[in-house]
Amino acid sequence: MPECACGCGEETKRAKFLAGHDQKLRKQQENAAGGLLLLSSLVKATQMYAQNRMSLEDLGRLVKLIYQKN
Repeated sequence: MPECACGCGEETKRAKFLAGHDQKLRKQQENAAGGLLLLSSLVKATQMYAQNRMSLEDLGRLVKLIYQKN
């Protein structure tokens, strides 16, 4: 049986998450990033890098800048 994708270690029947555990993971990631606004900024920055609109060096600088503002 597959394991819940939130990292809790519990097994699921077919789904990726146990009921409510997708929200648990979402909250964990939001907290790890420093809040929803910081998480949003990080996602936008990585999307720009993935779309070749930013160099890896520029991505690193932007990530540092995002965290310095907090």
